[in-house]
Amino acid sequence: MQRRAKKAVTAVAVVFLVVNAFLAFRWPEDLSYDPTEVSRRLAGRARAHTPKERVINEIIKQGIRPGDPKYRRLIRARLGRLAHRNEKAQSQRKTMMTLRKSKNIWFRSDKAQQAELNEKHAKLRELHLNTHAQKRMLNLNNSELDLEDLEPLSVCGRPTMIGTPSDLALLKEYNEENTCPGANSNKLLLLQDLGSNRGLYGRLGNNLIELLHAMQYARDNDVQLGIMSGSWAFGVLLKMWMSIEDNDWEAQFEKAFCVKIFNSQEEVQDYDLIFPTLTNTLDFTKQLFSYMSQRSLESYVGDQTKYLQTLYQNYNTGSGITESGEPVRDMCSGIKALFGNEKNVIYSAIHQRTLEEAGKQLLGRVSQFSGCDPEAALHMAPDYVKSILKPLGLLDYPIVLITDGQDFTVLQRLLNDPEIGPKLRLVPEEDTWVGGDITLAVMSNVFIGNPASTFSGFIAKSRLALGFGHSYLFRAKDENGDWHTVCGDTCIFDKNVMKSMA
Repeated sequence: MQRRAKKAVTAVAVVFLVVNAFLAFRWPEDLSYDPTEVSRRLAGRARAHTPKERVINEIIKQGIRPGDPKYRRLIRARLGRLAHRNEKAQSQRKTMMTLRKSKNIWFRSDKAQQAELNEKHAKLRELHLNTHAQKRMLNLNNSELDLEDLEPLSVCGRPTMIGTPSDLALLKEYNEENTCPGANSNKLLLLQDLGSNRGLYGRLGNNLIELLHAMQYARDNDVQLGIMSGSWAFGVLLKMWMSIEDNDWEAQFEKAFCVKIFNSQEEVQDYDLIFPTLTNTLDFTKQLFSYMSQRSLESYVGDQTKYLQTLYQNYNTGSGITESGEPVRDMCSGIKALFGNEKNVIYSAIHQRTLEEAGKQLLGRVSQFSGCDPEAALHMAPDYVKSILKPLGLLDYPIVLITDGQDFTVLQRLLNDPEIGPKLRLVPEEDTWVGGDITLAVMSNVFIGNPASTFSGFIAKSRLALGFGHSYLFRAKDENGDWHTVCGDTCIFDKNVMKSMA
């Protein structure tokens, strides 16, 4: 009996010690299972000051308590993911800061012209600041003067710099009247199809320059710009821009581009046509391509950026049909194919154009006036690309290649490079078309192109018009063998560098 009593007392003592130890046990680092603490967390009364506390709150709200085998594993996994997201966000912030600090739009290798540009740029900045201050004092509601109150234009969900104070905003004097040219002129520059030869001078890049030059000619000479309905000009424009379905489409088109639409030859009989002796479209478009405005660089950039901004305020989104009855394609297709609905993704774009022999000679001529390497932009060698992207921290982000596909060795070299290859992206074939490629390159964080390609040139001009820097077209090696920029972003508009391609 005594033996049984001793065993009973021992058992009670063991149970007491186990229960007491269990009750005294606390999870380390505030992970104890305190019912009142859990209640406070579930009720949202506990303040989560640290990421770890916020993770614990989320797990407890899911009904998982300390002591559950999943509890500690979930904390470690979620804290790991949180650390990875924070590291990625920090890397993105660092890259964007580097991009902002290194933006250099006004830059010429010619020191005398660069000094002149700097002086004019400083005057425009002073004019902007003074006008802005006066506007604030008078409390005027003028969106052209108060750029800070404008909502930035977005293209495919990605913000531009239009509508914010930027270098771009300083390119135009604000008291300049925004009137269409030729309002009081009987002279007409008519974009139409002429004769049996309806071929255009060059490919799309050339054709876009021809349209921009036509708009510039009309402004420089104060003549009316006209477009014949169904002509080559409509075909080029409506493929990518301004294909809207409103009843007043024609009026909107005329207002947007300062043009007059004509539907028959009878409507132009009372006008004096510009270039009346040209009898075929090829010669006419070649004449437009060759036109070189005599305006100063900053005035020319201001005019051209205004036309380009108008285009991107009216880009096609894939809905409806064009004026000629064709389905409208989506200018955002390339961005959507690669990045879906992700609007803040950081990426760079490379346009690689092999060019025919004449194009190679052209790059050589551009090299003479800009100082850029006469061949590097053709080959896009890995060291050339990395000399641009590495200092900006962009080798950690997608690199999109847009190419004519004529030289497969370019793609192969980039794919084989251990730093570039894993980040290289190509748009799926079914989503590839010229409009989608243009927008994909225009909205990139950094663009690398070929100054002898009018397609690259249009992209670089569009980027400047939307307030972006970092379009790398003019690069050369210094005496130490290091690549550097020899001509800034505005050089793509400079007739002293680009001649008729400006």
